[in-house]
Amino acid sequence: MSTVPVVEARQVVKRYGATVALDHADLTVLPGQTHALVGRNGAGKSTLVSVLTGLIGPDAGTVRLNGEPVPALADRDAWRSRVACVYQRSTIIPELSVAENLFLNRQETRGGLVRWAALRRSAAELLERWSVDVDVHRPARELSVEQRQFVEIARVLSFGARFVILDEPTAQLDGAAITRLFGHIAELQRQGVTFLFISHHLQEVYEICDTVTVYRDARHVLTAPVAELPKAGLVAAMTGENATVAEERPSSVRAGAGPLLRVDDLSLAPHYEAVSFDVAPERSSGWPGRAAAARPNSPRHWPGCASPPPGRSSSRAGGRGPATSRPRWPPGSVLSRKTATTRVSCRRCPLRTTPR
Repeated sequence: MSTVPVVEARQVVKRYGATVALDHADLTVLPGQTHALVGRNGAGKSTLVSVLTGLIGPDAGTVRLNGEPVPALADRDAWRSRVACVYQRSTIIPELSVAENLFLNRQETRGGLVRWAALRRSAAELLERWSVDVDVHRPARELSVEQRQFVEIARVLSFGARFVILDEPTAQLDGAAITRLFGHIAELQRQGVTFLFISHHLQEVYEICDTVTVYRDARHVLTAPVAELPKAGLVAAMTGENATVAEERPSSVRAGAGPLLRVDDLSLAPHYEAVSFDVAPERSSGWPGRAAAARPNSPRHWPGCASPPPGRSSSRAGGRGPATSRPRWPPGSVLSRKTATTRVSCRRCPLRTTPR
């Protein structure tokens, strides 16, 4: 296998006015790797992806793909043949079939008419080549999130790219789907595809990736083999502080303080039933569940975005004071909103006045 880097970015700078999005950042990805790119929000990952895929040009620095200078930004075909990104938000068009999505704007025609049989045959051959088991006749709206990702990966590979950026690919998948995705990535690696894997889930980095690069505050911090970098060292590189020191930082919560948020027997048929939990001060509380679970629905009733269903929710400001059934969300809490108006917008409910 060639030792020429699939992508090599050197001293890349990108500014937006006074904001420095990339500050002399570096990245080198070797052929056949699954290379992780991690960092906190705002570290510069998304800006780097935009540079690597030719959506924007750097203000300074150089980028090379397969040892050659990158094409002109306007030459989209040249970019698509070298690098592609499968984004967290799917670009599959639900109203079209799988075959139509795979060859959108590239359909074989005769006399100005699409050759549908040839299109479906080419789509089936493409999916078979990249080990994707999906019916090409099927409407895309019927595909699962996992199947859409596989179709998108096959589509970008059909342009000739063998370097694929996966942007938070597991964000909407359950455990079984993640396992299948990782198996698919490993199979594609064996066929010569190189991946840049972007994720906030550090355990996934250790499961699937060979090398990890860390960005912090728009700068490259380190690149190291995953097997040689302890998780505590990875966290320290991302945050800029020792994990042990962070754990020993004194709490500002008074001893004996109660929960910041308490929900008892909250129900909303048919979405969820008898949901109960507490959120303690100075804690990040996770809410795991399968992709079809009702996790996104329940939180709408806490900040006042929707009328509360049967049940009771209460809060204490910073864990102090009596509970209230119509909570005043404490300043600085996850549920508080400091805005110029008293209205919030949700995709699933109309504008409503928030608690004050």
